[in-house]
Amino acid sequence: MATIFQTEFNSIYLTSLLPEEVEIESDQPSIEVAFYLNNLKVFASTYYPFNELVRVRDIRSILEAAMSLRNMTLANLKIVATEPVFNEPQVTYDENGNLHMTFDDATPDPVTETLEGIKVVYSSFRTSDDSESFLSTHFLTTRKSALLPRSGFLSLSNYTKANAQGSNYALIYYSQQGAEGVVFTYTSTFSKIQSNTERIVNKQLSHGYFKTLVDQAVGTNSKILGAEYHIGNRQFNIFFTDEKPTEEFSFKNAFNIMETVYLYNTTTIKTEMDRSEAVCGRKTQFYDETVKIKHEVETAALSYDEAKWLNQMLTSKLVEHPDDNGDTVQVLISDITSEVTDSSKELIRLKFSWKYADGIEYL
Repeated sequence: MATIFQTEFNSIYLTSLLPEEVEIESDQPSIEVAFYLNNLKVFASTYYPFNELVRVRDIRSILEAAMSLRNMTLANLKIVATEPVFNEPQVTYDENGNLHMTFDDATPDPVTETLEGIKVVYSSFRTSDDSESFLSTHFLTTRKSALLPRSGFLSLSNYTKANAQGSNYALIYYSQQGAEGVVFTYTSTFSKIQSNTERIVNKQLSHGYFKTLVDQAVGTNSKILGAEYHIGNRQFNIFFTDEKPTEEFSFKNAFNIMETVYLYNTTTIKTEMDRSEAVCGRKTQFYDETVKIKHEVETAALSYDEAKWLNQMLTSKLVEHPDDNGDTVQVLISDITSEVTDSSKELIRLKFSWKYADGIEYL
């Protein structure tokens, strides 16, 4: 019988939809089971079959932890079961009846059973669709629309197979000088094939990007109002506003991809000081001073979908905030007050506090 994988896998999975366990049948006293992502070993452990059966459980947590650590969204999964190697001794007896044992210098190659050809896409959320259907109809974000400042951008990602064909285009709504109040439309058609390799495609969308498409095609000085961005069966709606955001954050989303948040909110900066007091003679002095500064944020009114998406940032493992030089620095989110309701009568406002991870404020 040797060693045989009993669990069957599809060709592609969201990590949230992976089988709960891997079942391996083996007549060996022990086997080593290893998981590889893009040929990099991320997990290995020795298992001892019970009734000739091994069950490796919680593979989702194993793979998601490894992918999160290495910033992977799409990876090739390979599972290898390796049987132990026994170097059998050669036993001989001399003329006096003494026993002698010798071992072959060459160690035999281990017997392995490999399960491969499996693609995994990081996802911390479950879906009622199967993995392949979801990936062919959704961008790798949980929101379906975005309100962007004209100076901002949207980084939109999707999975594509090699040479997959689809109807890829943008329907752009714009206005132009001399025709105030009139909304014009322009459709920009893209290549039917996004990539000749299987991969995650990322596109940065902005007011400037859509304006260039319109101005070059129509020969006008346009102001983009919004756009419908279509890639195959996926659609994302983008709206632009002249209002400037009060806060900007980037965070690692449910698919292990960085997304940018533009918030319209009120911020209160609070300073807390912890220190000890000592009296020397008639003079009082402070020592062991610790200053803590945190920023308390209350968002403007949000829609139900916006609030659910923003909740990802509040619980994300990585949140960053831009400094004055345009670089990003890590921040920590705390003191979260998040109550998301689908009631049409109640406005949704989220409250949270944040501070710089290193505890040092920026000028």
